[in-house]
Amino acid sequence: MTKSSNWLPLVWVGLAAVILGADYFTGPSISLSIVFVIPVALAARLSGRRWGIALGVLIPLAHLGLTFLWQMPWTLADSLINAGIRMAVMVAFAVLIERTTRQAREIHVLRGLLPVCSFCKKIRTADQTWQPIESYISEHSEARFGLDRKSTRLNS
Repeated sequence: MTKSSNWLPLVWVGLAAVILGADYFTGPSISLSIVFVIPVALAARLSGRRWGIALGVLIPLAHLGLTFLWQMPWTLADSLINAGIRMAVMVAFAVLIERTTRQAREIHVLRGLLPVCSFCKKIRTADQTWQPIESYISEHSEARFGLDRKSTRLNS
């Protein structure tokens, strides 16, 4: 995490508190539970898996605490089951978002058509010079080429 993003967890916690406050004031008959995914998703995406999971657990627990302030038309067991389901969904959601974000950062794709000489197998660059395929791909992606010992033995 960079220095400039150290304050982001405070934003996620504050956003969660605002949503929980709105949920409290709307009462038990109107549930804003679906909106809880917003701070969880933002935390997982921008602050990492730990913050996403932490909010995914803490928000449903805080919501469970709200049920004790209301006159509930359902039982305590129903509230506990609901909280468990919300936690499981929020944690899974946080893990998936963080995983997708990490994978998106790791993917570097060469896009477009590459003009390749059919004789020498070199690629024509933007400045109209010809460059070996291996060096072009190494410069424009994270792919690296090495000697394959099996193929060099077979060709020798």
